[in-house]
Amino acid sequence: MRSIITPISPEYPRIYSVADLTRMIKDRLEQEFPLVWVQGEVSNLRSPHSGHCYFTLKDEASQLRVVIFRSYYQAMRFKPVDSLKIVCRGQLTVYEPRGEYQLLADYTEPLGVGALAQAFEQLKARLDAEGLFDSRHKKPLPYLPHRLAVVTSPSGAAIRDFLQILHRRFPNIQVLVYPVRVQGAGAAEEIVGALRTLNTMPDLDVIILTRGGGSLEDLWAFNEEKVARAIFQSTIPVISAVGHEIDFTIADFVADRRAPTPSAAAELVVRPLEELQLELQRLSLSLQRRFLNLLQQGRERLRLSGHRLKDPRRQVADLRLRLDERAEQLQRLWQTKRRDAAAKLRLAAARLSLLSVRRRSEGQRLLLQQDNRRLQQVLRRRLSDHRRLLEHLTDRLRPLNPAAILARGYAVALTLPDRAVLRTSQQTAVGAPVLVHLHQGALRCQVTSITDETLPLPTK
Repeated sequence: MRSIITPISPEYPRIYSVADLTRMIKDRLEQEFPLVWVQGEVSNLRSPHSGHCYFTLKDEASQLRVVIFRSYYQAMRFKPVDSLKIVCRGQLTVYEPRGEYQLLADYTEPLGVGALAQAFEQLKARLDAEGLFDSRHKKPLPYLPHRLAVVTSPSGAAIRDFLQILHRRFPNIQVLVYPVRVQGAGAAEEIVGALRTLNTMPDLDVIILTRGGGSLEDLWAFNEEKVARAIFQSTIPVISAVGHEIDFTIADFVADRRAPTPSAAAELVVRPLEELQLELQRLSLSLQRRFLNLLQQGRERLRLSGHRLKDPRRQVADLRLRLDERAEQLQRLWQTKRRDAAAKLRLAAARLSLLSVRRRSEGQRLLLQQDNRRLQQVLRRRLSDHRRLLEHLTDRLRPLNPAAILARGYAVALTLPDRAVLRTSQQTAVGAPVLVHLHQGALRCQVTSITDETLPLPTK
């Protein structure tokens, strides 16, 4: 209920409270401007953890605060950025706690450029910066796939053209058609679900993502971020064949290969059977020629080396002579090593007798006792030095103790109530309270007079 203050004097009109006046302005503003379109330049854009979007829309003469609530902001394909000129649609309202009017926007688009085109460029730049288009992530296509899957609309012309060309080039290949919607609401979700399901199937070599041409709005399902990430996460190579040759989608940049048309995808994924047969014949003839050449070279090497072949019995005799010679060498070497080892053993035994365990332990015990005595002497000397130093420092600090000074008859005067130390008579005034600290107890006094005369201090 509005509270109106009754005027005291009849010459004044009725007086509103700030809250009532703000609420009336809010009601009038929302009634007069239920839906408006405003254009301007974005500045001071921020999006806190709440998910809402706040920015200022300005031109040469004025500025307007704009708020986009999270539910609208997350659903927007185009996101405003600083310094961009845009068009906003929304409702004017007043934020009552600050008395500021603002626009509650539910739609934005760039000025002079379509929202879809701008959203396409924004997503493309962001995914490119993340590395989703990097060639090092592209998976190679198999030379001859045995089983492939096509994600598309089963009623479109794209699947008919694809299958016709594929079966003409290689009729024995297995094709799995995974039906999805390729445009409209829910199409992106179905495409993502298809890619994830196909990645769980065994013996699948390639996935072809295809549809016919259309406008940017028709192809937008293939520009969704969720579709791009599903393609990037696929462990099976993905070929994107969306639209006509001049059409480009985000899926084309993320996929392992792009085909300009569905028909070109069929030509890309598999080579014609006749071409493969000719390639096989060519490789077979090349292999035969290579084998015959190697066989001829082997025969020639055998013929040239035939005159150098020795009688096996002579080779065995030579090996026996070498074996006897090596055995004698090993016998002499073993005897030499044995003599050296015996001499080293005798030398080690002599040294060991000189260094008995008992003799070494006795010497170590005597050294330990000597070190212990020296250590005790050093500790006693250092302890005595530190004790004398402590007594000396105590004697020097004792006269500086404030309690000792007060005990000699001195006192400390403090101002009240802030308890500041009085060092000069100018720090107080006649009638001011003063707290005087003595050696034992304190005096609460009042200044009766002030003099600059310096009185003699007590000597005892």
